[in-house]
Amino acid sequence: ICIDYGTDPDITDLIDNREIWLYMMVNPDGREAVPRVRYNNNGVDLNRDFGYMWDAWGGSTGAFSQVESKALRDCIYSNQFVVHTTYHGGTEYISLPWSYRSSQPADWDHIYDLGGVYANTSLYPSLDYGQGNTGMYAINGSTKDSNYGIMGSISWSMEISYDKQPPASQLMFYYNRNYPAMMAMIEYAGYGLEGVVTDAETGDPVQAIVLIEDYFPAYTDPTAGDYHKYVLPGTYSITVSANGYETQTIEGVEVLENSSTATNFELQPAIGHYAYKFSSSQIPGNNESDEGNTLAVFGAADNIHYSIGKSGWVVLDMQTPVIDGPGIDFIVYENDATPEGFSCYASSSMDGPWIGLGSGTGTSEFDLSAGPLVEAQYIRIVDDGDGNATVNDAGFDLDAIEAMVPVSGIYIAMYNYTIDDSNGNDNGRIDPGETVDIYVSLKNNGDITAENTTGEITTSSPYVQIEVGSFSFGSLTQGQSAEGVYTITADPGTPDGEPVTISLAVSADGGSYTNTFQMTFT
Repeated sequence: ICIDYGTDPDITDLIDNREIWLYMMVNPDGREAVPRVRYNNNGVDLNRDFGYMWDAWGGSTGAFSQVESKALRDCIYSNQFVVHTTYHGGTEYISLPWSYRSSQPADWDHIYDLGGVYANTSLYPSLDYGQGNTGMYAINGSTKDSNYGIMGSISWSMEISYDKQPPASQLMFYYNRNYPAMMAMIEYAGYGLEGVVTDAETGDPVQAIVLIEDYFPAYTDPTAGDYHKYVLPGTYSITVSANGYETQTIEGVEVLENSSTATNFELQPAIGHYAYKFSSSQIPGNNESDEGNTLAVFGAADNIHYSIGKSGWVVLDMQTPVIDGPGIDFIVYENDATPEGFSCYASSSMDGPWIGLGSGTGTSEFDLSAGPLVEAQYIRIVDDGDGNATVNDAGFDLDAIEAMVPVSGIYIAMYNYTIDDSNGNDNGRIDPGETVDIYVSLKNNGDITAENTTGEITTSSPYVQIEVGSFSFGSLTQGQSAEGVYTITADPGTPDGEPVTISLAVSADGGSYTNTFQMTFT
């Protein structure tokens, strides 16, 4: 198509008006193996390693556990693809979502119709298509389920050949069979609904969730603010929600055949910070008795929930970091009449490491300083394992996660502390007779400069002598971090494994602001 650009008007139009991505290889290890295999060099089937309804299939040790899976995930996660096709071998079939469950997605008619376009425009004499779970076999952790479940893209696996590994001599044969269908997908990706979402006051693009009817959502591009969603001809309701803005709905949007209807949104600024993307999840063994309503986690609490499953878990992306401020930092909402237990973790990455913030029963509040964490963008909720696994609403019933509005003023957060015992045995612990340095990292999460910030350590332990107990961190502007160092000595007679708690009292602005942190060592 690049060769024909500028001479073929149809190809020229598609290149000028579409983004066309080619992701050439997901599993280079398996391709280079002799004989070729579906596993990478770690023995993991990458098409069982993806995060939406992951369940430890194919040797996978965790959602997106492999570098190859992470690479494709990051590509998918940071773009807004309308249609996504992965090519496989072993049969001739278009495997549509879902693969993890037998029930069909809410926008099944649109997905199935587009699958028919691919099948009928290809040069296969008879190409079947249908749901992966029922038309082929059930799997968890597939790329198509994750791309559809997380990003709302129409995503499927195209099985090109009954031969699992057709010889290179047949490459052009299968290319020519699929070429017209691939071109049709590029064309049809521009049909349906589109538009631009902007700030009503500034005109700047807004990162937003775009929900058409009850279908899996599309997302706006963060730099352009545009969205695109393939739908069949009909009349639709579009709801756009975004952190920091009022939700807006436009009804009665008509889409005609082989065309796209542009509907733009200008959002009014408002207060509110909620879950933005569904990053990964597990319901151990699946649970088809529950509807798997992952859409319920977005936006403010509304008494509609997603049941995470007995011993299940979910990771949600808050879009921007939740900041550790004074008091409670975020609330996890459950709307079940019978409150259920869970544990809560947070991280700056969707892959962890996960820092525990405590447990809750029903709707519960959490403080990042319990980690301690200075900020976190990803929240992980883990069910406590009580109850029946195969009933409707099994596990914790997650309605929403809401971050608290930052309070104006100074707020100093301690986000890390480490030991340097390089002058002792250098094992990272405080051992009897050692003199060690304690490095402490602070950050001003407030919106006012913390003038002349100082910190002083104390301890009630009879085995610890403080050698250097004060440190001046200077003035910390909004968002500024600083590191201080303190020195202590452990008595040679300190019992092995003796816990030591050291308190850090921080003050600023001549003592008008104070905060205290605890550091525990064993």
